[in-house]
Amino acid sequence: MSVSAIRRLILTGLLVAIGIALSFANPTFLSLDNLMTLLQDASLTGIVAIGFTLILITAGIDMSIGAVIAITSMICVNFISYTQLPAYVYIPVALAFGCAIGWVNGFFITHFKLPEFIVTLATRGILAGLALIVAVKDDQGFVKNVFIEDELFLSLGETIGPVYIVTIVFVLLAAATQFFLKRTRAGTNVYATGANPTAARLSGINTDRTLIGVYMFSGFCAALASIFLAARMMTAMPEFGIGSEMDVIASVVIGGTPFTGGIGDIWGTVIGTLFLALVKNGILKLGLSPYIQPIVIGGIIIVVVVVDVWYKAFAEKKAAQAARRKAMQGKEAGA
Repeated sequence: MSVSAIRRLILTGLLVAIGIALSFANPTFLSLDNLMTLLQDASLTGIVAIGFTLILITAGIDMSIGAVIAITSMICVNFISYTQLPAYVYIPVALAFGCAIGWVNGFFITHFKLPEFIVTLATRGILAGLALIVAVKDDQGFVKNVFIEDELFLSLGETIGPVYIVTIVFVLLAAATQFFLKRTRAGTNVYATGANPTAARLSGINTDRTLIGVYMFSGFCAALASIFLAARMMTAMPEFGIGSEMDVIASVVIGGTPFTGGIGDIWGTVIGTLFLALVKNGILKLGLSPYIQPIVIGGIIIVVVVVDVWYKAFAEKKAAQAARRKAMQGKEAGA
C-alpha cells in the first residue's frame, strides 16, 4: 500500500473518531442541518484548495487567493449595484477576471524568473487595495454593505434537496480535476514540472505554459468560491477572503501534498478539507472560543510539515541503504 493511501486511511479514521467523539459531546453535531453546514463550509474552502493543490504539486505557492476572492466579489457587487445585467452575464466576467489574475502571476513567475511567493504576495496587496477602491460606497465615502437581491445569484447559495449547491460543485470539480491530474498528459506535465523542472524541460514539456495554466486555474477556483460565498452571505465586502490562505494551505498539506512538489492529489485535499472543517466545527460545538481556531490550524500545519520532512529523510536513508546492499550483492556475485 502506498504512503498516500496509508495517509488517507489515517485521516479518514481520525475523521470518524473525532466525529463520534463530537456526537457524544454535543448531540446536535449529527443533526442534518449541522452536517450540511459543515459540508458547505468545507466546500467553500475546498474549491479554492483544489486550485491550490496544483500550485503545490508544481512546488509553487499562491498567496493571492484570498485577495482574488475579495476583488471578484466586489466585481459582482458593482454589476449588481450599477447595472441591470443578469447574473449569467457578470458571473463569467468575474471568473474570467480570476483567470486573468492567475495569468499575470504565472507570466511574471515564468518570464522574469521571480519567486512565486514574492509575485503572489505583491498581487495580494494590489488586489486588496483595488477591492477597497472599487467597493460600493455611501455619500460619505465609506464602504457600503450592499444587500444582494438578484434571485439567480442568490440561488447559488441554496440547496438541492438537503445538499447545498456549492457542495455538489465542489465534488464535481474535485472529480474532474483528479481525472485531469491522473488521466491526461497535461496532468502528468504538472507532476513532472514540480518534481524536476529541468528534466521536464529537457523531455520536451513546456513548463512555462504548465505553470501559467496552473496559476490561471487557481485564480478561477478562488473566483468561483467568492461567488458562492457572496451568495451564501447575500452580500459582499472588500475583506472577503483576506486571510483565508491559512485554511487553504492547511487543507492541502493535511491532505498529503507537500511544499516540495511532484506529489499529491485531489482526493487527499478533499479529505484534508473535511478534516479541517470538522475541527473548526467541533471547536464551536464544544463551546470553545473561535479565537483558538488559527492556533489549532497553525499547529496542525507545523505537525504535518515536520512529519513530511521526517518521512522524506527516512525514505531517502532507506533508499540509500538498499542501493548500498544491492551494490555489495553485485560485487559478491562478480567475485
